[in-house]
Amino acid sequence: MLKITTKITLIVVGLFLVTSCDGLLDTEPADAVSPEVAQENIAGIEAILTSVYNRLQSQWRFGREVTLGPDVLADNTDQHPITSGRYDGMAVNSQGSHITFWNTAYLTINEANFVIAGAEEIDGVPQSTRDRLRGEGLFQRGHAYFDLARNYGYEPGREVNGHTESVILRTNPTRDLADADMRARSSNVEVYNQAVSDLEEAAALLETGDRGVFFANYPAANALLARVHLYLENWQDAIDYADIALGATNVQLLDSEADFIANPFDQSPPNAESIYELNIDPVEESLGSNVGLCPYTNPRHWHDVTPSQNLLDIFDANDYRNHLFAEADDGFPYTLKWNCSTGNVDDNVPLIRIAELYLIKAEAYAELDQLTLALDNLEILQTARGLDPFVSNDKDEIIAEIMVERRRELNFEGHRFYDLKRRAMDIPKQEGATTVPYTDFRILSQIPQSEADNNPLLNQNPGY
Repeated sequence: MLKITTKITLIVVGLFLVTSCDGLLDTEPADAVSPEVAQENIAGIEAILTSVYNRLQSQWRFGREVTLGPDVLADNTDQHPITSGRYDGMAVNSQGSHITFWNTAYLTINEANFVIAGAEEIDGVPQSTRDRLRGEGLFQRGHAYFDLARNYGYEPGREVNGHTESVILRTNPTRDLADADMRARSSNVEVYNQAVSDLEEAAALLETGDRGVFFANYPAANALLARVHLYLENWQDAIDYADIALGATNVQLLDSEADFIANPFDQSPPNAESIYELNIDPVEESLGSNVGLCPYTNPRHWHDVTPSQNLLDIFDANDYRNHLFAEADDGFPYTLKWNCSTGNVDDNVPLIRIAELYLIKAEAYAELDQLTLALDNLEILQTARGLDPFVSNDKDEIIAEIMVERRRELNFEGHRFYDLKRRAMDIPKQEGATTVPYTDFRILSQIPQSEADNNPLLNQNPGY
């Protein structure tokens, strides 16, 4: 995705914290361009921003871990009897087997910090260019902090045993060892506030002149704010930002069986419902069979992870989304969402789809006891998927149906484990594994032990 061809490119980023500080490097290649030089010209800032986007496709972010891991940690998947072994530990929540992207996230954050600062420092460019660069940098930093916060800490108000520590906050670029100070973890409230602040400013800056679905953009910033506020249980804010996103995009829900027979995930990108999508260029991409989503979910490769029977059983016979599953020659099911559609091992990754916004609004309205509006939003999605709308006057029943609908709609897209965690629910597991209580320490991911060992201010998560 967005590969760079000039020398200033991937070397430009002097993203250089000490190894003990957030997993970044402490040296710079001899032929590297320093961040200070890069920040003096538009080409340098654009190159750093390109590297930010490239990091999103890493196996440790959306290229695999954050997209597939939440289903493996919960009940949307089973393990194929013959596996490569890579997800066996996560499938049973063995100690230390969790979604892990600490180092990748901090590399992304540091690059984003260079872009944010550099957008203000470069000369000779129009304000619209400054706004676009800063807006995209803020979006990526806010997104990274949100992902870190929900993975390595509890949501505010749902802490276990008073554990409020989240992750380390860094909002200035780390140019050299002098900037690479040891820091303690900030609180979950502070980190979530940082994510919200970044995304709010990003939305304001990207309202005009965004670059479309493959880049941080105005509808996506508002949609991500809706998601973050859902996690924070700021119900009205979640609704308001979802409405802004819906009003700012021309994307519409697919609403016919023919659409799903054609499989919108398996067509030329972007996905028809994407508001924000990670674009993989198969000509220049070299993820390899050990890295991408398709190799772990498709029978032409490893096929380690299969849809669980528990997941398949929640689909009504008339549900158009049944066409997003298939059966392999050995009789095991697989998802068609990741079907090597852009290359032998590659798929574009829709990171925010319009369907999620209706589910966010439905859940938030239900929590505000506005049950008619909750059902109205749920009906929009369900009728578009070929279902009769759910009917109930009971708040708990409606919320339970919304959670089921999130499984039907968002499976294999990085939501299930986090949906259960944000509601302080126990984690049901695939066949042969034991439910993980919400109070279990394995709900939180382990901070890389080398980071905790080398930074005396960095406390490891409880239990590890």
